[in-house]
Amino acid sequence: MFFSIRQHEEAAFAVDQLVNPVNPGNPMVLSFVRNYSSSAFFSATSKDAAPFYVDTVTNKRIGKKYWTEGMHNVVQQKESQVPEAPYRFKIKALGYIMLLGVIGLFAYLTYDSFFKPVDTNLTAAQPLELPMEPNNIYFGRFERYEEGNRVPSKTGFGWFKVTENANGTVKLAMSKDMQIHHQTPANMNSTDFEETADEMKVEEQKSYNIRLKSTDGLLEVNLTEKK
Repeated sequence: MFFSIRQHEEAAFAVDQLVNPVNPGNPMVLSFVRNYSSSAFFSATSKDAAPFYVDTVTNKRIGKKYWTEGMHNVVQQKESQVPEAPYRFKIKALGYIMLLGVIGLFAYLTYDSFFKPVDTNLTAAQPLELPMEPNNIYFGRFERYEEGNRVPSKTGFGWFKVTENANGTVKLAMSKDMQIHHQTPANMNSTDFEETADEMKVEEQKSYNIRLKSTDGLLEVNLTEKK
């Protein structure tokens, strides 16, 4: 059975206030990495993202045994800013087929008959899978970068409004009440938006997530909920 595990960087933070315990003159970045596993039957993610300090000169991780008390404290401060896992466990089509096959076998042995599936809505498009139309409002997270810098200069959570979708380019306006720390979407402003909008391209669109990147590559947005 094909099975793979990959790691994805969920968040990264500059930690210029800390001294590199291995190479004192080299700057570090605090990175949070989450494991994504996949097989023919299911996909799963780890609940928590693991923290790593990376020496940006040698591009090597700094062993946890070298971490100072200050490094541990910064990890605790930044953990709340890491996005939650988009899902914990998802059964794929082949997984459902195998599960239905087992159920069908036991049903045949028990009742000596076959049962046909009656749910015709299994393939119905979920809200995030539908085309993004003007005036649609979504909740999500953004990361804004400076040219040539892989560490975001600004991050936040809040509501986004689609102002235009033409020729594959989506214009998104941010709420005037974007927050640094994640909050319950229902408690955040979803009616007042900035007058200016960023031009975005859809990188990925699934039932649980829409990932977009600005045309200049300096803004990334992940949408996880539709109003």
